[in-house]
Amino acid sequence: MIACMTLHNKFQTTCFPRKQVFAFLMLLFFSLMPSAVINAQAINLSDSLKQVFKNVPSPTIKIDTRNSFITGQSARVYGVKIGLSYGKRLSFGLGYNWLHSEIEEQIALPTGTVTGLIKLKYIAPFIDYSFYKKGKWEANVPVQIGFGRSFIQVKEKTGNSNLAWQSVVLYEPTMTIEYKVLNLFGLGGGIGYRIMLKNNELIDQQFSSPVYVLRFRVIFDELINRAKVYQKNPDE
Repeated sequence: MIACMTLHNKFQTTCFPRKQVFAFLMLLFFSLMPSAVINAQAINLSDSLKQVFKNVPSPTIKIDTRNSFITGQSARVYGVKIGLSYGKRLSFGLGYNWLHSEIEEQIALPTGTVTGLIKLKYIAPFIDYSFYKKGKWEANVPVQIGFGRSFIQVKEKTGNSNLAWQSVVLYEPTMTIEYKVLNLFGLGGGIGYRIMLKNNELIDQQFSSPVYVLRFRVIFDELINRAKVYQKNPDE
């Protein structure tokens, strides 16, 4: 089943598979949860952030998989993030992301039309705010802005050629739910949306899409605390 909408400012019709429409509606639903939870718990955000930055920062490493679509085709983007975490509430840093799925695209050359693979690579400053904690469960709002490039990679006898190269800028807000394992690792998932602020005009594909996120996090705060306890009491 396909749902279509007309973008009047560009006089074109864009169609999305049913899965994309469902994901987008789910995103709208879950996007209302942060404010509802915050209002329910009467949290003052400015006071909360002031208190957060009084904490000594610790390193954070996150690995995530973003499943999305490119013109209706399933596309998986891997990401590795490194940054600082303040008080287990706020973290920010820099990540590297790349398109892992093999999506074909035809491109015209002087010698004829050839088929290549679409490539997308970008670095992304990120910020991740935890707005709800209860037991081993945690809800977060990660946001990142990516700066990179997309191109078509064509295999030739002499090696790979990168064609139709252009820079891209994208914005990816998401919401995730995470469960702590042994208080040392976080396993979570969520939904969001990839918005192309600057697209590659040489590649005729729709990169803006809902995303489904799976992620893994190392909780360094707890690792450091346990290491300190062990150094004080090595026999325990």
